[in-house]
Amino acid sequence: MLSNKNKEKKKDIIEKKKEIVQSESSWKDYILSMIYGPLLITQFILVFFFYNFYHLEILAWIGWGFIIFFLLFGGLPKKEFKTNGEISEGKGFINTTKLVDTGVYSIIRHPLWLCWILLSISVTLMSQHWLMVTFAIPICGFVYGETYLLDKGLVKKFGDEYKEYKKKVPRMNLIFGFIKYIYMKNN
Repeated sequence: MLSNKNKEKKKDIIEKKKEIVQSESSWKDYILSMIYGPLLITQFILVFFFYNFYHLEILAWIGWGFIIFFLLFGGLPKKEFKTNGEISEGKGFINTTKLVDTGVYSIIRHPLWLCWILLSISVTLMSQHWLMVTFAIPICGFVYGETYLLDKGLVKKFGDEYKEYKKKVPRMNLIFGFIKYIYMKNN
């Protein structure tokens, strides 16, 4: 059990880490999301107009499969943050004070961002229209680019602990992450 003095010390360290991360963020950190956000919304709208444009049923079904995966897999990060992230009262689930490297975060570092990429790919497969592809390519690129910025911020927030975590867990490669997870678990 931590003493009150140790609890206060830990709380001060957490607050200093938050201040460092928050003080260094600017509008430039949000440029990518200001681009891929509207593109993704546009894709959602266009899928209603171009659904199964070339009548390739198998692609539409694969798209629906990705949607189901998105819905099932997309909730796991929130659960993991709430369970293991030591979130301050009244804060959102992404405001963790402890590095979460369990559950889905022991397989890939950015599962939420992978879900957004899969969602863009799924509506592209469902529509099968060239216009959707022109939206999906920059969305995937910008979302992936966002993970580089996130890693930078998380290194500032968690320091060497996050650097070690980066060495162990891939950014978004789910297949490699599963293989690595199974290998680490068996050794």
